[in-house]
Amino acid sequence: MSFREEIPKIDPPWTQREEINAALLRRWLLAGWEANDSSLVDEHFHPECMVSGLAPEVIEGLDEMRVTHRAMCARLHHRTATIHHLLLRGDQFAATMEFEGRQQDTGIDVALESACFGTLKDGLIYRAHNVIDYTGLYAKLGLLDVSKLAEHFG
Repeated sequence: MSFREEIPKIDPPWTQREEINAALLRRWLLAGWEANDSSLVDEHFHPECMVSGLAPEVIEGLDEMRVTHRAMCARLHHRTATIHHLLLRGDQFAATMEFEGRQQDTGIDVALESACFGTLKDGLIYRAHNVIDYTGLYAKLGLLDVSKLAEHFG
C-alpha cells in the first residue's frame, strides 16, 4: 500500500488549525481506507456524523459509518489512495481523490475517482458529502454498457 499526495502549493499557507484538520483527513485516508481498518472510524468521525454519497441512504453516526466502511472495503481492496486537491478553510474542507484497488468478485483492478466536501467539529469529521464516479467504476467492471451510453448521449 502507498499513499500519494499531489496537492499544489498552498497559498496563502494554512493556519495551525487547518494543518491539524489536514492531518486528520490524511490519516483517515491512509489508515481508514488504505489499511481497511474500520476500527479507526471512532478516531476520525464525530459521534453525530452524517455522510452522504457513499451509499443510497445518508449514513448517520459511528455505527452506520463502520458498517458502510466494512462493506466497501470487503468489495474493493484498496492498494493506493491519492489526494489530488485538498482545500481547507477553518473547519470546512474539500478534496478530490483517487482510489486504486482490486474488485474482490472480478479480480479487476479499478481506479475510483471521488470528491468530498464537508465540515469538522471537535477535531473530527462531522459532515461529509461524497461525489463518486460510479459510472466510470461500473464501466471498468463491465457492469455498464458503454456503447449504449454513447448511442444515447453521443
